[in-house]
Amino acid sequence: MTCKFNYRGISLKNKTYSDLEELSTKIEPGEKLSQAKTVETMVKNFKSLLTNNEEVINDKKNQEKQICKR
Repeated sequence: MTCKFNYRGISLKNKTYSDLEELSTKIEPGEKLSQAKTVETMVKNFKSLLTNNEEVINDKKNQEKQICKR
């Protein structure tokens, strides 16, 4: 039996669910992912993008601080 502490459910609007169905065939070409795996993959990729952007922003701020100190 599945452990109820490892999973949670979410509710989506019908349009969002339809978009999710469409995306599930485009994330992995030639393969249709489940809705859960599609959401999991998208969240992981989006989080990675945010992390990378935060690093870039922090680097720019650090460079600006160094320029101001000169």
